Amino acid sequence: FDMDEGIVGFLGSSGCGKSMTLKCIAGIETPDEGRIVLDDEVLFDKKSGINLSPQKRKVGYLFQNYALYPNMTVYGNIAYSLKIRKVPKKTIDQKVREVARILEIESLLDRKPAALSGGQKQRVAIARALMLKPDILCFDEPTSALDPELTGEVLKVIKSLKTGNSTMIVVTHEMEFAKNVSDKVIFMADGVIEEYGEPQKLFENPKSDK
Repeated sequence: FDMDEGIVGFLGSSGCGKSMTLKCIAGIETPDEGRIVLDDEVLFDKKSGINLSPQKRKVGYLFQNYALYPNMTVYGNIAYSLKIRKVPKKTIDQKVREVARILEIESLLDRKPAALSGGQKQRVAIARALMLKPDILCFDEPTSALDPELTGEVLKVIKSLKTGNSTMIVVTHEMEFAKNVSDKVIFMADGVIEEYGEPQKLFENPKSDK
């Protein structure tokens, strides 16, 4: 399927393949067949034997458990992807502080993950994913472990990241988010995408019983 810029809500029952689809796009899992293309660049093609590594894909992926490095500070976690690519320290510092300001976590840069709330950890994970300026940012149930107040906080952050030049795919059970924030919605069942389109049209006239 083709996706425009903006936020795509990804809906479906547990076990239908939503998370696996995101992992295949990010290169964390390998599909059994088919192909994945991003901006005319082939990320995966079974027939041609193409399978780019996650590091070579312009895809950011946020795990459900945040996957932060416990022994690193918030600053270290955010800077890690640039550090291993040997980006100059001055550039790293500028980028870390810029994204920290955008996500309002400047005061947390010296803390370790254990000292953060769930919402703060999610913001740090988002900041880390944004450092490489991905064309697609994948969120796998970003609010699954959060209470209602923090859920609203994280969804607000995701909404604020809609810049008009990137795509975010959000696997979620938050129907209000899918209806009112997503630009497009995907309905998936039994490993197959059944519907894809504008939220208002799909929720008002579903092809099948969701």
